[in-house]
Amino acid sequence: MNTASFILQHIEAADLHRLLLSAQRYPDVDVPYAVAQIEALRKVKDKIPLWYNTQLRFPPGLSVEQSSSERTARFKASLFSGARIADLTGGMGIDSYFWANSFQHLDYVEQSAELCALANHNFGVLGAHNIAVHHADAADFVARTPQNYDLIYMDPARRDQHKNRVFLLTDCTPDIVALQEPLSRISDKILVKTSPMMDIALALKQLRSVTKVWVVSVNNECKEVLYLLDNNAAPVISPEVICVELGKTDLVFRTTFAQEQTTHTPLSAPLQYLYEPNASVMKAGVFHSFGTHYGLLKLDTHTHVYTSEQPVLDLPARRFRVIATVKYDARAVQTYIPEGKANIAVRNFPDSVDNMRKKLKLKDGGDVYLFGVTVAEVGKVVVVCERL
Repeated sequence: MNTASFILQHIEAADLHRLLLSAQRYPDVDVPYAVAQIEALRKVKDKIPLWYNTQLRFPPGLSVEQSSSERTARFKASLFSGARIADLTGGMGIDSYFWANSFQHLDYVEQSAELCALANHNFGVLGAHNIAVHHADAADFVARTPQNYDLIYMDPARRDQHKNRVFLLTDCTPDIVALQEPLSRISDKILVKTSPMMDIALALKQLRSVTKVWVVSVNNECKEVLYLLDNNAAPVISPEVICVELGKTDLVFRTTFAQEQTTHTPLSAPLQYLYEPNASVMKAGVFHSFGTHYGLLKLDTHTHVYTSEQPVLDLPARRFRVIATVKYDARAVQTYIPEGKANIAVRNFPDSVDNMRKKLKLKDGGDVYLFGVTVAEVGKVVVVCERL
């Protein structure tokens, strides 16, 4: 049995540790490598279904975990098209592969020789023959290339040399802030991806010519923030911010940061329906724009939960029907929860979810939802809801 056959035969093995311990039974198999590939394939199966292929080769687990998902990679590739694109932070090659479906030619650039070899193999297996692999440092490639590009894509590494997370663009590798001028000589458009942990306002101060910001969430979990630097566009006072929810139904909410600063959402106690904005809206911080766009009322200036008398459909938010609004007291709440189980969330509330559950003497789960919130001119209350 060779290594490829071993991977295929044990792809569903329950105990990979036992496989490692039995390595001597398979003298013709590189068992540690095979087990690492099986672990990677298990992560890829749901994250990147198109790449769930035992003929592909994968890097260590961290690279797989940090790569884009198929869902977000497809989304990015739907935003642009053209003749030539360069991915200056090629990594595992997920984004490059999907970008290549939207452009005639793609230059994959990566400073790791190992990742370059893996990507080159995988692109061949997948039939992505319009990708050229370059083992190079991003800054050196930019300085040497004679090409002009319709788009440059960069997803800077967000860990330092000691593998610790960093949260400033200037601490990422490569340093996109320092590269802005050289990049502008080979492309008018640069798309930068950052993690949801990075502060958007700070990034906008460090990046120039930003015309659009996409905040992308998948199934209500914020995954990435994208900044479009367009050196050929007319100067903009405030970039457009686009909150994207990729789920069972894709939802998009557009506004600008300037509009957010000049908009005010009226306040109200909970009415018949309650709305909790999804993760992309929360990350973007466009709370007033969101409320006014959908005709909602806000519970309090600092409570990012909304309400309405009539139901509002097709908006990037979890929707609930209000059963009751009660004081923060175990007896008052338990009147509406005979089974003693509820899903709890807190927004602008002095207690944590765990403390609230203990005080109300409830278990987690069930069909009832509780929001511990602060309401303008009322104070802290518990809103009892059912999910729509």
